Amino acid sequence: MATIWASLNRPFFMSQLSGSENTLFSAHNWLPKWGSLHLSVEQLEAALAPVLHPEQAIAPTPPAAPVDFLELMDRWIDEYRRKLHPRTYRPTSEKTIAGLKATRSRFAQFAEAKQYPLTLEGMNLDFYNEFRTYLMDELSQGLNTFGKHISRLSTFLAWCEEQELPVHRQYRKFVAPSQYVGAEALTEHELRRIRDLDFRSGEVQARLLALRGERREKGNTPGQWSYQQWAAHVELARDKFLECCYTGLRISDAERLSWHHVKGQMIHIKSEKTGGECYIPFYDDDVFRMVSLAQHYEHRTHGDLLLPICYRVNEFLKVVQQLAGLTRLNLTTKLGRKTFATLKLYQGVPTRLVMQATGHTTEKAFNHYVGVDTIKLLQEFVRKSPGMRRSA
Repeated sequence: MATIWASLNRPFFMSQLSGSENTLFSAHNWLPKWGSLHLSVEQLEAALAPVLHPEQAIAPTPPAAPVDFLELMDRWIDEYRRKLHPRTYRPTSEKTIAGLKATRSRFAQFAEAKQYPLTLEGMNLDFYNEFRTYLMDELSQGLNTFGKHISRLSTFLAWCEEQELPVHRQYRKFVAPSQYVGAEALTEHELRRIRDLDFRSGEVQARLLALRGERREKGNTPGQWSYQQWAAHVELARDKFLECCYTGLRISDAERLSWHHVKGQMIHIKSEKTGGECYIPFYDDDVFRMVSLAQHYEHRTHGDLLLPICYRVNEFLKVVQQLAGLTRLNLTTKLGRKTFATLKLYQGVPTRLVMQATGHTTEKAFNHYVGVDTIKLLQEFVRKSPGMRRSA
């Protein structure tokens, strides 16, 4: 075996190798004595290799497996579900989570239909334009629907950046457009038709009997309820809807509205959803008659509530809608809040005061609750048009 006589002293060894501490430390491990050693060529090469070529001694890190885009969205949605509202400290609502899942499904459908790979690095303006074309041109979805999905996507991509994942920077240029299309609200005339339903009259009783028969045939009526119980619940659903119209409250807040919230001629209640303070007038006029409605149920409710709790209210509002003969809109409790905002504005109440009743903090958010009463609108135009000739 070939050997080499090594007679190295410390200064010579240090001058031949790197001046780094790591090199000296490694050399010291195989030269415990700075004297004479008999080493084979192979032994010397093996001993010096980690010192002279450290990059070869370190195993290369295997490339990370690509993270699936939709799996990341699932993780984001799960984390979003656990978030607490910054003002109310309540968990994210199931409605919000359902919206996020709908956006996730829409992107999955887009990827499959267009054979478009979804990646974080591919979130550029080309993707934005492709998705817009697919959603608006091919599926004929509206501008607001497109903007809603893009807004949620941008929130998701910002979360990915927080996880230190590689996201294309162009996503920050994504625009989430929105277009105000007005809100659905009852006119004053339609509200009066609902309010004036007399559940004691023979006409309404006969119509109720007929409607109950139709709904029983379709299996939409609880079999254990008597006619009297069912009819009473229809009337309660009507009154619960009027409560939403007269106060502008969401149904969740209307269901807990009690007399301790009434301070003279003012209702003061904190919104359960947003934590905002609501200051609502509590007196009767030609349109809003909350006092009379509350007095009708006084001493007939549990827990000092103004009105009893009404289960499955939207289901029974379908019967109310048929009784009132309304076909323009679908009657739901959400319509009540929008009707309040719209009709209060047409009464001449300033926007800021109506917002204090509904609990809105910005006019942009409030405007989504304002509808158009075309009859009232025309009356105002005529009233403020001096010299206009009135039609006979």
